Amino acid sequence: MIQQKTIDLFRKIFKKSLAPIPKTTVSEWADSYRVLSSESSAEPGRWRTDRAPYQREIMNSFTTTGIHKVVVKSASQIGKSDIMNNVIGRFAHIDPGPIMMIQPTIDLAEDYSKSRISPMIRDTKILTNLFFDAKSRDANNTILSKLFPGGRLIMCGANSPAGLASRPIRVLLADEVDRFPASAGTEGDPVDLAAKRMTTFWNWVMGLFSTPTEKGASRIETEYMAGTQEEWQHECPNCGEYHLVTHRHMEHEYDEKKNDDGTKFVMVHSVKWRCPDCGHSFDEQTIKNTAQKYVMHNPEALENGIRSFFVNCFASPWLKWKDIIREYLEAKGDPEREKVVFNTRFGETYERKGNFEDETVFLKRRESYPAALPDEVLLLTAAVDVQDNRLEYEICGWGEGEENWGIKKGVVLGIPDNPATWAELDQQLDRPYRFKNGTGLIVARTFIDSGGHYTKEVYKYCFANIHKNRFAIKGVSGHGIPLIYKISAVKEYGIPLVLIGVDSGKQYVMDRLSIEQPGPKYFHYPLDDEKAAKLQEFVQNSGINLPEFLFMRGYDQFYFRGLLAEQLVPRIVKGRTVMVWENVSQDKRNEPLDLRVYNLACLHSINPDWQAYKKLILGGKELAKPAENDQKPPEKRYGYIKKANIF
Repeated sequence: MIQQKTIDLFRKIFKKSLAPIPKTTVSEWADSYRVLSSESSAEPGRWRTDRAPYQREIMNSFTTTGIHKVVVKSASQIGKSDIMNNVIGRFAHIDPGPIMMIQPTIDLAEDYSKSRISPMIRDTKILTNLFFDAKSRDANNTILSKLFPGGRLIMCGANSPAGLASRPIRVLLADEVDRFPASAGTEGDPVDLAAKRMTTFWNWVMGLFSTPTEKGASRIETEYMAGTQEEWQHECPNCGEYHLVTHRHMEHEYDEKKNDDGTKFVMVHSVKWRCPDCGHSFDEQTIKNTAQKYVMHNPEALENGIRSFFVNCFASPWLKWKDIIREYLEAKGDPEREKVVFNTRFGETYERKGNFEDETVFLKRRESYPAALPDEVLLLTAAVDVQDNRLEYEICGWGEGEENWGIKKGVVLGIPDNPATWAELDQQLDRPYRFKNGTGLIVARTFIDSGGHYTKEVYKYCFANIHKNRFAIKGVSGHGIPLIYKISAVKEYGIPLVLIGVDSGKQYVMDRLSIEQPGPKYFHYPLDDEKAAKLQEFVQNSGINLPEFLFMRGYDQFYFRGLLAEQLVPRIVKGRTVMVWENVSQDKRNEPLDLRVYNLACLHSINPDWQAYKKLILGGKELAKPAENDQKPPEKRYGYIKKANIF
């Protein structure tokens, strides 16, 4: 006997299939039915498209005859998630069919379903009655698959080829496409893979949404340029011309101060936009109240059925201009923070620095240190690169704001399967490095590369020295892999294995090399003094109380050539342009770059508390010079700080 539940379902399907499809746009549907949930909205309650009018044309493009692709390159916090949700709600209710939403990963897809889709279904009553009971254990309703009469909503991750290629789709929504992997497993581009499932529908439509990433490797930028290139522009209250409001035309008054850790603190007093045509200036409220519209720069794209839109943060009703400009000014000069502002606030690609002409600029930038350690150093890390006939190592000093001082770069000649080779390395890692007042630090943590031909030897050494915080690491290549990727385990030896994202690390290093003023994240390099090296034996044997020096630290021309051995270049990978690191050095020697990446990863694994280190090392006082007539040697304090083991 047929259950009443099944009978009701067929009645709904027949009723919808025989009735003509209402010509209701997405914005009209949202204004009529959509309710914003408190979990995902700062303004819960009835949806109003007029609250952010730039959303109207984007939404309505999904129901415009002849349009099959809608591209949105935007800043964050402009409401793109709700735009996609409204598209889902409108088609599920009025014009049902199979709908797919792709997030960068499966985990993000599950989170989006739980935090965005489920609350929308619960609070928008027309959808509550349409979708299967979210609390039921019916197989028709899961986190990643939700059935409604006439269709199904499927949530996928761009890293899952099975989910992308298994079902026909009529409506495809791809969120944050610039964060998608270049390939879904070995199947190819995730968007192209999913798009192939739309060929059976004559009325298919695709939406691509993202904040952009890096210039030359941004998928959303490429898609935007292939579309109509519609900018959300404001009318100048004086001359009547329409312009895109950007940070480039902003005038601002502000005060800048330095925090204790060297970071900038900016107080913005006023922000005005100056019209590039007439030169008149206007405040935020005046511009937001003026006439606004999309201005199309590439109308020919309509013939291909592609509309593309650009909206930046200055149009958002939820962001204040003072806050935006403050973020920009505080990030200025720090490439890592600048990229975030350009991508998520300005909605623009960021042109990375890092392909330096040669090593000359860094040779000239070297400086003399007052002793083995400059006074600002609060922590020492070390990195070791294992080669077939040697160990290369670098010891780095770190201070507040991750300001860095190169302390020593050296080579231990010897085959890594010889215990004497590792014993010579111990002489560098175990010794104290001193300030000019005689106090000192020892290396707090060491990362040792295990990816070469002597993996077992590295594991054995780390097992024997784990009490000294010496850990095996392995580099993992790939765009978007974080510097500290994951902590694995070497079961045979019972030690941790730290997997690090080397591509991210190389970009961090290049970003910091481009910082020109000492301060947070700046790289200092010491100047070797060959003449002073002749005094080394005298200093060591004289017994005179002189500061300790490292006369030959290893930061020479060959070091900087190795530091700049790789460049970020565009390459076609599986049909998509991506930026990859290539070794451009004639001798292919890139150990200095690898060592600096390992040291940076080592620092991030510690997550240092600079104020606690400062108090412990300095005892709450500034480093003082020893008194000339003080016969008692100064008390030694070492910076090996035993914190909770992160592994």
